[in-house]
Amino acid sequence: MSEYERKQQIMNMLYQKQSLSVGYLIEVLQVSPATIRRDLQKLADKGLVVRYKGGVSLPKIGFGHEPPLAEREDKNLPLKRAIGEAAARLIKDGEVIALDVGTTAMELAKALRSRQNITVFTYSLPIAYLLSNSKVKVYLVGGLLKSKEMCLSGSVARNTIRQFHFDKFFLGVAGIDENNGITDFGMDEVEIKRTFIKHSNQVITLADSSKFGHVSFITICQLDQVNQIITDQGINPQLRSDLRKRGVNITIATGAEEETNTNSSKGQRRI
Repeated sequence: MSEYERKQQIMNMLYQKQSLSVGYLIEVLQVSPATIRRDLQKLADKGLVVRYKGGVSLPKIGFGHEPPLAEREDKNLPLKRAIGEAAARLIKDGEVIALDVGTTAMELAKALRSRQNITVFTYSLPIAYLLSNSKVKVYLVGGLLKSKEMCLSGSVARNTIRQFHFDKFFLGVAGIDENNGITDFGMDEVEIKRTFIKHSNQVITLADSSKFGHVSFITICQLDQVNQIITDQGINPQLRSDLRKRGVNITIATGAEEETNTNSSKGQRRI
């Protein structure tokens, strides 16, 4: 097992148990005490865990703690619905699109249920279910089941995605920051997002205003790697202005219509 895989497994176990003893980790992961101490120190240096004598726990508030999907579904729901509906209006008949996991992407999926002649690729089980009785053609990317986020990930999913090309990828995020770019929680999910980005003509970020100014565990990409960000009117006006000066294309979802900046300096997405 690689260091990356060990640290991912440690974080997954902590999400379920909140705290773990060093002895338990040594036994489960079958590695030396020195290896566990080194892994835990690296996680602690990133602010993902808190070490104490003989064990480790999740911080009360930290970069790496993501509430389960079920706990996030109702948070900022009207804003997410407006963002999802705005995103749906960008999708043209005949397009092949990729939908990320997350509650805002689910609102986009709901807005697509009355559409047809659209092909959707996703690794989200809830999104596939939402579209199962519609006329939208749905491809569910297979892989390892992540029960907390109800998604499929891992190398199988990434290898599947690499076989295709998409008109648009609608990206869900945990944080957007001027200096740290676009960030998210899980290592596996971030690798999936990066793969979709590389194989998509356009990348459109869906993020309610609470995501701005926040930094999560891993950087997915930098701001100049996305074509557009759809958010709501709650975004800080100064931050909105600063981002637009940097050439970030921002659409403000207001329900019936959207306000979009047309900054011509935002050209081709750079990967």
